Amino acid sequence: MRHLVYSFSYGASQSVTVHNSGFGSAGDNQSMMGSGVDSYTNHAGANGTIVVDILREQPDKGLVLHVSENTDNQQRVAKPATCVVWGTGTVICDPNATVNPEEYTIVRFLGENFVDPALIDAKKHWHLGSNGPSFAAASDYTITKNDGGVMQINETRKLTYSGDRSGEANITTDLTYDYNRQVPTAINETTLDHPMVNGKYVDDQIIVTAKLTTDSMQKSGAAASP
Repeated sequence: MRHLVYSFSYGASQSVTVHNSGFGSAGDNQSMMGSGVDSYTNHAGANGTIVVDILREQPDKGLVLHVSENTDNQQRVAKPATCVVWGTGTVICDPNATVNPEEYTIVRFLGENFVDPALIDAKKHWHLGSNGPSFAAASDYTITKNDGGVMQINETRKLTYSGDRSGEANITTDLTYDYNRQVPTAINETTLDHPMVNGKYVDDQIIVTAKLTTDSMQKSGAAASP
């Protein structure tokens, strides 16, 4: 149905805190010796393209798509994975495929009626929430500018999750969204994640920027701007 290409950049830093016996240990980058706590910091980054091929629409309005990623350093290459996205931002992907966080960043804004006039209040704000077996998500969106359907949207999102990886994440996103074409054209997203993984406290900061460079189809006509 549609072929989209986004250029993107990805940057991440991770700090891991480990409670030990108090004798300390040698960390890769930094270590607090003899305090009973070790800390390690790591950094990663990549630039590349994310390709989305929208295949069909389900009866429940979910869009079935393939998403894949190529990067300059080949460290974050992801082969095409099948996902379904809805206008609520809910995304379900093949559990046997690798889908990187920056791919989710783009895909979750591709659902039909992501900007739904029926949900927007007088202050150009709307709220979405969802729950699963081991997570809860709450998102608040505000349209700060609307120029003929090209919108600037701010998002604040909170995720809480349990299980082997328990904790919470806070996400802020500045989004340029073309309401007439029903696609995001630019995304700047920062995620601050604080999980506990295998008894270790982890602080992750992830920054993703993306820009639409190719769109094989523009919807005929212009939809009414909310």
